[in-house]
Amino acid sequence: MSRGLGDVYKRQILVGLAFLSICTFWQMYDSVMTLILTDTFKLNETFAGAIMAADNVLVLFLLPFFGALSDKTHTKIGRRMPFIVGGTAAAAVLMNLIPLLDDRYAANPSPATLVIFIVVLGLLLVAMGTYRSPAVALMPDVTPKPLRSRANAIINLMGAVGGILYLALAAVLYPASRKVAGHVDYQPLFIIVSLIMAVSVLVLALTVKEKRLSEENRALEKQHPDWNLAAKDE
Repeated sequence: MSRGLGDVYKRQILVGLAFLSICTFWQMYDSVMTLILTDTFKLNETFAGAIMAADNVLVLFLLPFFGALSDKTHTKIGRRMPFIVGGTAAAAVLMNLIPLLDDRYAANPSPATLVIFIVVLGLLLVAMGTYRSPAVALMPDVTPKPLRSRANAIINLMGAVGGILYLALAAVLYPASRKVAGHVDYQPLFIIVSLIMAVSVLVLALTVKEKRLSEENRALEKQHPDWNLAAKDE
């Protein structure tokens, strides 16, 4: 292909930052939320399991809805970027309320705090659901068809990096050797993960000009109708 492969791959690493932020969050969510529900709020395993499964139920509705909505969206910064930026911003704010409510309940158990916690958690899951599909759809929008298989591999790799990044962070902040009596304060962990998410998406928004790149990609594909017959990596 005439386009520089190096530039294309660099772009996919930048596009993959959105997936990195998503995977970092979900790695933390799956690791910490059960502990908060059972250790702090003293919920039984059945109720805690139902809350943990809520994200899977919401995914069935949110991902197709926001994916289709982003298809119909047209803004100065593109179709996907408003959802990616807005969803990340909302999630970064809401997720930092979780450890605050956790600490508040640990200090003074109250049904009102539990209700507020569940409401905030629900809003957080919705915020995360608003931009997963747009984040995944961004890659084919800005990538020529013959390179999409390689680009998909890069995005999955960036997601794995996000998971590893969280595991390393958790190991430093909460080493297995550290004995903690009583309540565990997760605020530092949530703050750092939210910063990772915010910085990742900020870099993405500043470096990947979705609208321009999408237009260039569509023009390029019109010049190569054969790509529709055989989107084979070159």
